[in-house]
Amino acid sequence: MKPRTKLLLALPIIAAVVIVLVYFRLFASPLVIAVIFILYVAVSLRNKRKFNREKDQK
Repeated sequence: MKPRTKLLLALPIIAAVVIVLVYFRLFASPLVIAVIFILYVAVSLRNKRKFNREKDQK
């Protein structure tokens, strides 16, 4: 699956999660904020490693 296709599939899922979080007012919860931050850091590190590998192969 191409990265663009993955992104197009992920966007509605992300939008649904955000709507649920807003509806239940969970953005005010420190636990939810911490989980979102941890997920952001994990994805950032994964992407950094992925792009460093691709840069090294060129």
